[in-house]
Amino acid sequence: MRRTLAPVLAAVLGLAGSLAATLYLFRAAEGALERVLDERLRGAGESAALLLGSVPAAQGHLRELMVANALDGAYLLNPSLVVIADAGGRTGQRADLLRVDPDRVQRAFEGAASVAIGYSLGDLAVTTGYFPVRGEKGAVRAVLGVEAGQAFVGARRDLSRARSAAVALSILAALALGVVAARWTAVERLRRRQAEQAARGDSITRMGAMVAHEIRNPLGVIRATMELMRERGAADGQRERIEDVLGEVERMRRLTEDFLVLGAPDRPLVRGPVDLAAVLIESGRATEATYRGVRVACQLAPLPVVSGDAHRLRQVFANLLANAAQALADGEVEIRAEASDGVARVQIHDQGPGIPPDVRERLFDPFLTTKAGGTGLGLAIARMLVERHSGSLTLVDDGRPGATFEVRLPLVGTEARAWPASS
Repeated sequence: MRRTLAPVLAAVLGLAGSLAATLYLFRAAEGALERVLDERLRGAGESAALLLGSVPAAQGHLRELMVANALDGAYLLNPSLVVIADAGGRTGQRADLLRVDPDRVQRAFEGAASVAIGYSLGDLAVTTGYFPVRGEKGAVRAVLGVEAGQAFVGARRDLSRARSAAVALSILAALALGVVAARWTAVERLRRRQAEQAARGDSITRMGAMVAHEIRNPLGVIRATMELMRERGAADGQRERIEDVLGEVERMRRLTEDFLVLGAPDRPLVRGPVDLAAVLIESGRATEATYRGVRVACQLAPLPVVSGDAHRLRQVFANLLANAAQALADGEVEIRAEASDGVARVQIHDQGPGIPPDVRERLFDPFLTTKAGGTGLGLAIARMLVERHSGSLTLVDDGRPGATFEVRLPLVGTEARAWPASS
């Protein structure tokens, strides 16, 4: 769990650090920009104040000052806060106290120039400056007020937009990395779970194969003894018990065979020409003999001879028919087979309860079973053997009640045999 979360935590910490660094850099840039703009406004104001101290104030001078420095306003105030000159042409009126700071104007008359945020228009902060204008003897005769224009405000707005864009990009990067990390975590968790299941399954199959190998000989002895007792003419009551024992021995033999196949998946196939139709009919008859209440109906089109291991293919269809018979208990199992486009298709259908939806994805996993007393090996082994024949085994949805499994095997040769519609 810690290994899975480590990349996510590292990504979160990295992005948090990146966002913090971005905000810090923008804060530093914002401070530097404010200092530059303040110094620019201060320089313009002090220069103009010196000029106006030696030249009589005139509207034209103030307008030139405003245009040259991209200001939004330039005006002169007397100690009573009356406008004595204005670049906009309004004079003789008391200054608008919503735009003018009387305290700073008073300090300017005392000789202290200042530059600071003066007022706001919506979300736009306007910087104002107040500079003493001295006469010939150095006395302050007026105060020059200036208001920063778009050249000042635009730089702040651009920096603010860049900061918002950087934060948005950081958040989007965090979300994207979070999605990637979440997917990676899910894949890693699935991979670990599959690895654990594979390791656990491998141990179980190896142990099962070893146990199956060890009990084959005792089963052979038991079967031979029971058959000998049956041939020597056991009593009717004993004969029935002997048949029961032989049935259980056969069931155990098939189970050991399944474990041996599962424990040695690379065991070579004994390949040769296989009469697929004959294998299907033989498997159907064996199923009817084992499950007395079940009838197997074969509908077989002409089938060419295929290349494969007849014993293993017989095991495939025996497992599929056994599953169908166990699901049905009493009734008919249907086998349909046809060949076309170089492929033989065999469908085995039962009218049982079907496969639960929550089991379908894991249907072919070893040891997964929905039947009491089942081993969960039949379908896993059947699929493995079919795939070793370069074929496929799938559960198909044909709209009919019950379950339908389809085996596809590649054809070799062209000779075909026709078989009866049912057996």
